[in-house]
Amino acid sequence: MAISISDQGHYKRWKGASTNLLEMVREVQKLFSELNMYGMDFNRQQGIQIPVLIDQQPPPIPPPPVLEAQAPPRPPLPQELGAPPPPRPPLPDTDDEEGLFTSEPGSNRPIHMAAHGLYQEVKQWDHTDNEIIAAAKKIAYLMAHLSELIRGGKGTKRELIACAKALADASERITDLAKELARHCTDKKIRTNLLQVCEKIPTLGTQLRVLSTVKATMMGVNMDTEEDQEAMDMLVFNAQKLNQAVKETVRAAEAASIRVRSDAGFKLKWVRKQPWFQ
Repeated sequence: MAISISDQGHYKRWKGASTNLLEMVREVQKLFSELNMYGMDFNRQQGIQIPVLIDQQPPPIPPPPVLEAQAPPRPPLPQELGAPPPPRPPLPDTDDEEGLFTSEPGSNRPIHMAAHGLYQEVKQWDHTDNEIIAAAKKIAYLMAHLSELIRGGKGTKRELIACAKALADASERITDLAKELARHCTDKKIRTNLLQVCEKIPTLGTQLRVLSTVKATMMGVNMDTEEDQEAMDMLVFNAQKLNQAVKETVRAAEAASIRVRSDAGFKLKWVRKQPWFQ
């Protein structure tokens, strides 16, 4: 747009705008000079910075490594050879941590045989949410431990008495649980049967504790005598009766659990363990 040169107002405004433009150009030059983002080269004669492109080639790709030896071939699977796969071994019974029931005891260990029979009866059930099964398994373990203490006089008197006391306490515990279950059972016949079989357990547990104490007094003194043999026979008979009563209580408790109302507030989970071959 043309303007009058003699107009001093327009001239001053044009000169001020030009001065501002040059100042902004200097600021931009100063900014790029400080950052040096594009590798600028400064031309001192003209006072102009000329951008210089820097050619940066990427490093060459290294050659692949040379394999000295190839991996061995995969061996054939049994199916490829036509042979049947080997049978799956049975899973270890985690309940028997002490290995008391890894093998069936001989006839010369009648108390251990009775405990082994009880363990075989209850090991099929998961004791996680079933206190009756847990108490029955504890009785089987304590009975087997009692047999080990008596056998050949290996245990001390104090250990034998303590084991017998623990057996009596476990017997009381399983009886209390069975009676509690019977109170919630809606079937009169099943409830009566459960009460009849569980009421034997406390008496047999107390008798076992007394007989074990008598046997403990004879350890190391009156071994292999007529009195010792008589006490041993009574102890074996009592242990067998106790294990049988616990077996019957477990079976009766399983039947009674089916006839318990869901809102009774007392429930036992009867979860049968899966065999290893399934």
